Amino acid sequence: MGTFSAMGHDMALTLVDSLDTLYLLGMMDEFNEAADWAEANMMAKHQLQGYVSAFETTIRALGGYLAAYQLSGRPGFLALADDLGTRLSRPFREVAFPRFQIDLVDGVAIGRSCLAEFTTIQLEFKYLARLTGKIEYADAVEAIMDRVAQNVKDSYPDGLLPISVNNDAGTVVSDRITLGACGDSYYEYLLKQWLLSGKRDTKYRDMYATAVDSINRKLVGRSAKSNWTYLGELHPDGRLDSVMDHLVCFVPGMLALGYINGMPSWHLDLAKELLHSCFQMYNQTPSKLAPERVAFNTNLDGGPDIQLNPNDAFYILRPETVESLMILYRVTGDATYRAWGKVIFEAIERHCKMDQGGYSSVHHVDKATPTKGFRPEMESFFTAETLKYFYLLYSDETVVPLDKFVFNTEAHPFPIA
Repeated sequence: MGTFSAMGHDMALTLVDSLDTLYLLGMMDEFNEAADWAEANMMAKHQLQGYVSAFETTIRALGGYLAAYQLSGRPGFLALADDLGTRLSRPFREVAFPRFQIDLVDGVAIGRSCLAEFTTIQLEFKYLARLTGKIEYADAVEAIMDRVAQNVKDSYPDGLLPISVNNDAGTVVSDRITLGACGDSYYEYLLKQWLLSGKRDTKYRDMYATAVDSINRKLVGRSAKSNWTYLGELHPDGRLDSVMDHLVCFVPGMLALGYINGMPSWHLDLAKELLHSCFQMYNQTPSKLAPERVAFNTNLDGGPDIQLNPNDAFYILRPETVESLMILYRVTGDATYRAWGKVIFEAIERHCKMDQGGYSSVHHVDKATPTKGFRPEMESFFTAETLKYFYLLYSDETVVPLDKFVFNTEAHPFPIA
């Protein structure tokens, strides 16, 4: 099954990333077959020479092992998680901010990382520390966050961090601020580290609340025609671009999750506005599939609210909007969110399903019939996240309840302490 081919390493990623989805869907024959294979083969794959993305391997593979263990209780998954965690964490203390790629055999790390890549590993290593009793896992990732917090205190008191960093110095450097690629899950994990700790680690609550206040003041914009809300990208010169990645559509769910854990009611109001815009990114295209990135029209020219660059007119089975639909439905009980999910699911079935099995990314979502095969692989996040969140959107809220579990950024559920 799936590989880490794009990152130069064969890690059976689709299988590992999908284990908890199979379990939650009650597909126990398939789960046990995959689990047996993983327990028999994955330890050897950890010993293959070659560079992997430290970030992707943590959220997908380590997160997948941890969730499969907590759901099934199979000790082989904890052994795999411990081995992989040891290999991934070796270079964490070599530089202030961990590098992008790591060789799992010799521990050599290379490449420049961006903000989200080293601030979206904390849930996984803190939960691994809880399960194994090895506090060094938690200490290593907490040290990273201590340096991030110092950057916030010294230079970014509004809590909004640019996405570029100096890995050796442990400093954030001037660049754009975005809730899209390279910035997104930093903010997500501020909230979720607080929740995973059973709300004991209040510094993350405070950092999150400060950041969301600033997001609301500095990044929120609205389209001219219909007043649709978006989160733009803030440049060092103070200019706010009205572009928004599909990745940003995790934010409504994050805000709603914060709301049910004590954040102000305007967080939920903003979540609803943003999720409406995220759905319109799908609903306004002839295919009913969202592009990778859009621009919101702020000009009083009578043009459409959402503008699409043909270079961004592709859909790679991303989960963020479905994730937010699930959370907003559970928080509000508003059936509108299930209805919107149905529109998106039917579009995926109509345009992305392959006759020979699996699902394809598509290009030209601005056409009634997009073109399949935009990329040669089916991303593992489709089975790990998109399909799991669809299932949870229509499941009873007692299935992985939001007050008992925190999802990592790859939709792997970890129990709250």
